[in-house]
Amino acid sequence: DDFGHRLELEACPRRIISLAPNLTEIIFALGLNQQLVGVTSFCDYPEEARQKEIIGGLVDPNLEKIKVLQPDLILGFRGNPRRILDRLYEEKLPLQAFEIGKTFEDLFSLIDRISRLTCTEARGQELISSLRERIKLIEARIPRPGTGAKVFLTLYGQGQELWTCGQNSYLNYLLGRAGLQNVAADFKGNWLAYNPEKLIADNPDFILILARNRQAFNQATRWLESLTALRDITAIKNKNFIFLDENLFSRFGPRLVEAYEWLIKAVYFASNSEGK
Repeated sequence: DDFGHRLELEACPRRIISLAPNLTEIIFALGLNQQLVGVTSFCDYPEEARQKEIIGGLVDPNLEKIKVLQPDLILGFRGNPRRILDRLYEEKLPLQAFEIGKTFEDLFSLIDRISRLTCTEARGQELISSLRERIKLIEARIPRPGTGAKVFLTLYGQGQELWTCGQNSYLNYLLGRAGLQNVAADFKGNWLAYNPEKLIADNPDFILILARNRQAFNQATRWLESLTALRDITAIKNKNFIFLDENLFSRFGPRLVEAYEWLIKAVYFASNSEGK
């Protein structure tokens, strides 16, 4: 796996545990819902995932509960603390852990690897092909070259700081692929608290807000408009706020393509978009 641990399976896995929502979504997309016996409390998509046995959260899975479920494959993710993954390795449990990727090709590789682990290679290739085709259709609609608009993407609900995605984030990749300029693209890392003075100097054309729902999005826009220091930023003056569903955009799984389409519609076709 991505941490150098080798796993040998004697047969196709019949009892799978997922330690992350994006992996759960991939498992369902591969048609393995019957083999999935345990998920985290954050695994809420598709709806059927809510009916599975809960083994704890992303950062605090219950190791004893995992053992009781007798999995023959556990899929882990870098969002799980390394100490948890190491403990599973030490207990000789059948773990394969993955680092998060950045690009669509990384996503396809992740799907392919999980499909090979679970004896669903044909289904995996069909899924990858369908996602590739959908991306082509989405990008055929983008005016070329893209708007080149400067955007600031922020995650609402994390206190009073302006949290945004840096150059190592797959969200930064999505913005660039959509022809947009992420004002925080020069900063390393996935997430960082952005300096308000730097945001004023950047003067973005749009502010993209990751929020749990429309109500939270509206709260976020009112909060940003209340910050006197930011009132002259073009996006705020023109009320160019765009809603991005946090659940959809925070999963590095098959729905990442759906998130990409949402972004394209919101920026280029705002008048009839679900995203603004």
